[in-house]
Amino acid sequence: MLSTYPFRLFAYACLLLAYFQGSLFAEDTGNRYMDILDDQRTLEIGDRLTYQVIEERESPIIVFVNARGQVDVPLIGTVSATQKTPQALAFEIKSLLEVDYFHRATVILRFPQQSASRGTVDIAGAVREPRSYALPSDQILTVSSAIALAGGLTADSDGSAVTLVRRSSDESTSESRQVVDIRGIMDSGDFDQDPAIQDGDLIIVPRLALTSGGTIYVVGGVNSPGILNVPPGDTLTVSKAILQSGGFSRFARKNTVKLISGDSSIPEDERTQIVNVEEILQRGLRDNDPIVKPNDIIRVEERIIAF
Repeated sequence: MLSTYPFRLFAYACLLLAYFQGSLFAEDTGNRYMDILDDQRTLEIGDRLTYQVIEERESPIIVFVNARGQVDVPLIGTVSATQKTPQALAFEIKSLLEVDYFHRATVILRFPQQSASRGTVDIAGAVREPRSYALPSDQILTVSSAIALAGGLTADSDGSAVTLVRRSSDESTSESRQVVDIRGIMDSGDFDQDPAIQDGDLIIVPRLALTSGGTIYVVGGVNSPGILNVPPGDTLTVSKAILQSGGFSRFARKNTVKLISGDSSIPEDERTQIVNVEEILQRGLRDNDPIVKPNDIIRVEERIIAF
């Protein structure tokens, strides 16, 4: 009988290779977050920064450069900070944390006064604060970190079936969908499966169970964006859904409302319908008011106003 030792040795080697490859991929993901930190301005005494280690899954805290030019960092104590950029200091802290406390540490150090935005993301559904959020110019926001920004998942949320809706990159009105298992990502720590957010994205967090005929989502330029439950046998149209969501906001584009079908059997480039709700309401054109079906999304764009 042939010995199984060589085969076991080979299997063990394969497992080691997979482990180290996974570690390298995770390291690349962490570096991706840190590579966009400020590498131009050097720190001075009195500077204030937000500090966060992504793997801790905790909210950022404020740290200061003290009179000695040092920053007091949790777990490792004081670290010299002056004449270093936030990016350089973050990588230094990362290396110190990985000695005794973390297998991998993704350290985020930012100036809190930076407020430039790369656009917005709409977050709807079973989160604590569903609304539109600005995308910071100096930070990569992912689906999970965007949900954290919205106060996190509610107790009745289905975090395994979060939907990321993204506008087409061309001039068409089509939008693509991607299902993201946020609970799985948070449980496993596999942030490679956590997509980065782009301007105009929409994140939808469904509830675990429906107690009605269906659920639809109204987001964007309405006064009360969120989830609407449709009672069994009831008929809800686009205009009614908007009225039930508090009506249009001040800068809403009333004549180009998007109705995005939740029916996965429909091709992506055919799921989006443009509805002139302003004309429907003003002229009573009920035949032009589409019926909304479960899992549909009503998205109201807003005009960009320069003051």
